[in-house]
Amino acid sequence: MPFNLNPATLKFRLTVLLIGLVLLATSVLTFVSLYLAERQMRDVIGSQQVALLSSAAAYIDADLEARQTLLKTLREELGRTDGKPSGGMQTFLEAHAGLREEFFNVLVLDSSGAMLANMNDRRINDKVNFGKRAYFTDTVAAREGVISRPFKSALSGKPVILITEPVYDADGKLIFMLGGAIDLQRPRFFGQLASLGSGATGYLFMLTGDGTVIHHPDKGRILQRVQDEPGGVTPATRAALDGFEGWVEGPTKSGVRALITYKRLRKTDWIVGAVYPVAEAFTPLIRMRPTALLASVAVAALAGLAGWLAILRLLRPLGALRRHVAGNADGSENIDVFNVRRRDEFGELSRAFFTLSQQRREAEVKLEAQARTDILTGIDNRRMFEETFTAALARAARANSSVALAYLDIDHFKAINDTYGHKAGDQVLVEFAKRLRAAVRSTDSVARLAGDEFVAIFEGVSNDAEPAILAGKILDIARTPFVAAGKPLQVTTSVGMAIGGGGASMEDYLALSDEALYAAKDGGRNRFALRLLDSAPPSVARMRVPVRPPIPDAITDALRDAE
Repeated sequence: MPFNLNPATLKFRLTVLLIGLVLLATSVLTFVSLYLAERQMRDVIGSQQVALLSSAAAYIDADLEARQTLLKTLREELGRTDGKPSGGMQTFLEAHAGLREEFFNVLVLDSSGAMLANMNDRRINDKVNFGKRAYFTDTVAAREGVISRPFKSALSGKPVILITEPVYDADGKLIFMLGGAIDLQRPRFFGQLASLGSGATGYLFMLTGDGTVIHHPDKGRILQRVQDEPGGVTPATRAALDGFEGWVEGPTKSGVRALITYKRLRKTDWIVGAVYPVAEAFTPLIRMRPTALLASVAVAALAGLAGWLAILRLLRPLGALRRHVAGNADGSENIDVFNVRRRDEFGELSRAFFTLSQQRREAEVKLEAQARTDILTGIDNRRMFEETFTAALARAARANSSVALAYLDIDHFKAINDTYGHKAGDQVLVEFAKRLRAAVRSTDSVARLAGDEFVAIFEGVSNDAEPAILAGKILDIARTPFVAAGKPLQVTTSVGMAIGGGGASMEDYLALSDEALYAAKDGGRNRFALRLLDSAPPSVARMRVPVRPPIPDAITDALRDAE
């Protein structure tokens, strides 16, 4: 029977009206649901960007602190020579070749600002004076090291910042000033941050508190003040300069609408920011809009009420996704609810949420690990050591128990580097850390502070023989020869151990264990020395301090001669 379509019938008109109402209702419901999902997604991505930027800021803070620590170590070494190192100041600097990996240049200035030595060009020594530079006067006024504002180097013409460290004599008079220059265009400083940009077009940038650009994908903007650039400063950046932290949606300098996030650093007045273009951030939702609309039109055209009921059923996954987004935002649900098996558009959108959340979590875990783990050896770094030791002291104070801190380094490590190369030295450090971790108890902690300096934390030292046993185990890890540069190498270590209770500070332990370490070295190396703190519990205060005889080693003697 032929199909007759009669527009004049009530059935046709009702069907058309119902289909139109269904189409309208379905379209409205689709767009409202997508709008709510987009709003929720914006909040989720914004929170992800804030977490990512907080981790990036923590990484930069830790990196700057590590470089300051490196200069402080150099200052202490210079101080032990009473400001008169053997071979002169230039020779002293050049003997620390490892500084080039962390700094573009290292300077030594006298009390008037005259340059005595530098690592890049010894020919200009004594020919320039930086006494009127802001970083010099700021350091003199503060009587401690500072991180300078960015400036164009008079020596290299490169945009740099300078980390300073003053050296005073016994009377508190300034005798030298150390300065470590960081090239702002050098990948070593900002290279790891570039990989943290969101998506294909997102990027990270950095400003000082006065608006000077420190880091940006457009290298031509470095050292420019955003206020002085064509078009002036964007509203979002102005708010950040006034103290705002968090994320906003707004235009970038180039007019691209984006999610822009800001976070201030703890060590300086710098602001680190992230740009994530909206068009890329919401790509899954943008792609969903026409697909969802076409689906609603097709369903509405098939049948009136049945089509309307079908559309309601089809929209349930979107409503569930919106609820999951809200639950994920308030913490009542985890990201696994987005990992669905659906093969339709809602499944794609849900898995897009899951992928974004996974990326955020992986970035947080990676940055957290980088902030607390020594990259070379894989054991704890100084930051993690400080957290662990502070907690150990608190437990010891509550339990009135004892804590021992072993401070150790590798004997004649400089000679190993000079003789076999820095790659071989790194192999020794990695193997030494592995053996140290295996030698201590499962309840103990080990960390690498800097260079070849390591520490071990021992809690609950129960008798007067245990510290010597623990120190002896550390010495024994070097009995088996190391393999460096394809050759067997006998390595020894010296250990200084401070023992006390929870009433002492971490600085007290570090100072006393360092003193014990130098006593062990003065005694011929390849041995340990113990020291007791005044805060030690009575059971610890009665400990006897044994002496560990050295282990003869011809190869170690050869390295000592080479050093």
